[in-house]
Amino acid sequence: MVYLDHMRGLMLAALAVSANASTAWAADTSIATIQGADHKTTLPTNADVTISGVVTGHFGKGFFVQSTQPDGDAATSEAIFVFPGNSPTFAIPKRGDTVRVTGKPDEFQPFPEPPIFPTRKVAVCGTAEINEVQSDDRKTFLPITQLRSVTAFEVTGTADLPAPIDFNPPGSTNDIAFADTPNTPFDPVKHPRDYFESLEGMRVVIRDAIVVSRKEPQWDNFWVVPAAALGIDEKSAYGLPLGKPGHIFPEIISVHKAKGQPPFAPSVGTHMGDLTGIMSYENGVYMVVLDELIDVSSLRAPDVIEVPAPTFGEGIRIATYNAENMSIASDGATEKFKRIAGQITGDLNSPSVIGLQEVQDDDGEGATSATSARLTIKALIDAIGAAGGPGYKAVALDPVLPNTDGGAPGGNIRTVFLVRDDAGLTIKTSERLFDTDDRCDRDANPFASARKPLLLEATIGDSRYVFVNLHLSSKLGDDGLYTNAEDPKSASTAGRKRQAERLVAELELRYSADRPTIILMGDFNDHADAEALAPFRSSSLGFTFLRDHRGEAFTASYAFNGLREAIDHFVVSEAPDKASATYMNLNADAQDQVSDHNPVVLEIK
Repeated sequence: MVYLDHMRGLMLAALAVSANASTAWAADTSIATIQGADHKTTLPTNADVTISGVVTGHFGKGFFVQSTQPDGDAATSEAIFVFPGNSPTFAIPKRGDTVRVTGKPDEFQPFPEPPIFPTRKVAVCGTAEINEVQSDDRKTFLPITQLRSVTAFEVTGTADLPAPIDFNPPGSTNDIAFADTPNTPFDPVKHPRDYFESLEGMRVVIRDAIVVSRKEPQWDNFWVVPAAALGIDEKSAYGLPLGKPGHIFPEIISVHKAKGQPPFAPSVGTHMGDLTGIMSYENGVYMVVLDELIDVSSLRAPDVIEVPAPTFGEGIRIATYNAENMSIASDGATEKFKRIAGQITGDLNSPSVIGLQEVQDDDGEGATSATSARLTIKALIDAIGAAGGPGYKAVALDPVLPNTDGGAPGGNIRTVFLVRDDAGLTIKTSERLFDTDDRCDRDANPFASARKPLLLEATIGDSRYVFVNLHLSSKLGDDGLYTNAEDPKSASTAGRKRQAERLVAELELRYSADRPTIILMGDFNDHADAEALAPFRSSSLGFTFLRDHRGEAFTASYAFNGLREAIDHFVVSEAPDKASATYMNLNADAQDQVSDHNPVVLEIK
């Protein structure tokens, strides 16, 4: 749906069945009664009800009405969305008009908007065939209570807008680990999911909102947090929300720009002042539809936070870098290679070994049988050289068959090693693990239709190393926090855990008797203490997840819906005392990203 302005220039036209002198109005039903203390109305959806209130804003083809006589029960919303449909004779009332409306209560599920789409492309493993299928995302979304099938309408006057309610969900000033508690009464005081429902359609104000997500200027939504809700122990070193166990961060909220807002993209950390709007829901998340246009020139710039610059010694340096669907065939590829090369040679100081994830084939996404990424990898190596960096050789093994490694259909995504020519590293063997005849059998192979780990055995001087470049399965298919699942489940956890179990078993089989230093790196798609990654923590090989040596506040590699998380890791067997990790904040918080992940550097002194 697209936000509409108040359309002040329109004259009120009479609906074919609109109110006139002969209209016999039914007694009003309070909006709170229609909403009820629940996520769905308990009133029959085939019976007309009449409501009265003041128009507070517009959205899509309808408008919000909020009661001027609230019932005093904080559990029941005092506002409702009115959807008149496509009637050519129904003129939309202005904001501030008081109205009386007769229609039928209903539950409406909003249609998907980008980046949620009604269909998605699915590749057939082992072939160049790509099909388009219906997306199941919408099935999980919550509905919005609305008044539809309007049969009578009139403007009765004007009124001041109700004062907005301070946005302060449960868990905003204390840790809360759940969105709702299943099979318990509706409780907005304790349950964030119920709290949002209790304000559905109502005016709210987010005090001293701070931008916590990076979006392109053309996007309608971005994420904010009230400054007072962000505790000192919840901030990254850069002052932004940092994920931690036992807290779901309900205080982070999506806001939708007002209709007519000139495109702009506030940098993370920007102070927006108080933001007022209407609580609504779209694409599986609650959001506040803003009342007014934002004067970008008046915004307070992000606070300047002094952070010690990372420094590296003379030890062996290894980096992991998710290059976000890198292909020579992509739009803007030349500039992307140049910028990645600049980070590698400058910020990362040209590591001895680089583990790349999300390297696509040379023709990018699409239904072809090509799987080689030779030109793409060469373009990056050349760009590193052009940036003044050293020479690198690639350890890159192409998928045996197309569409066996997941990712964007036809992209044939894979992991790749770059080894610096002067690193003093002697390569012994390299192998794509689990790329066997069962590569498309999900029952037999945990990495079926998923990125295959790339293993590299090498020596540096007298020391033996095994490097494993990982990109575990994503969280696609997980229940959303604010969906129709009262107790959201991570459906993807089992798949990642199975991948971890099989990989650990393979490494224990190969290396338990004569142990080299084993270094796992890459995009694990989960945090270090997650259930899915437990097999690494319990392995007999003594794996340790290395956190940033400067502290937990620096340990973040990705930003999702405004929350910083560490999902890219170095995991080292019997980690040497002199091994340290540095999470480089180059991309996740950047307005102009070259990748959506931060690289991580491991140094062994």
